[in-house]
Amino acid sequence: MIVRPIRDEDNQACCAMRARLWPDENPEELAGELGDMRETVFVAEDGGALIGFIEIGVRSYAEGGPDGPSAYVEGIYVEANHRRRGVANALLAAAEQWARAEGFTYLGSDALLDNDLSHAWHKAAGFAEVERIVVFGKSL
Repeated sequence: MIVRPIRDEDNQACCAMRARLWPDENPEELAGELGDMRETVFVAEDGGALIGFIEIGVRSYAEGGPDGPSAYVEGIYVEANHRRRGVANALLAAAEQWARAEGFTYLGSDALLDNDLSHAWHKAAGFAEVERIVVFGKSL
């Protein structure tokens, strides 16, 4: 397995994984976002096939972090048949290396309140829970 920055030829496979990560989102919008992203995306490749990705963004603020911009895990996904083999940790290591090289001292991330599997992975990967929030919205 290798972890590397995304390339143009990876877009279709990465878009398919994004749709599996965020099944409630419009797949066309997810595909459009991938082309427009200012984030850094790393992919995991095994035997010529993409098996996972991590998207790293820059946010002006991250809960629990220092004042100012922070690197932020916007999404991470590993294909089901490749989980529990260190793929997510390898993707995270690439993201951390990128963030350090860019001068960031903090990496934020989030998960839905009921996503216990993600909570466990984050804790095992060295993240500390810093806050729980409920987000509200209202159409106008």
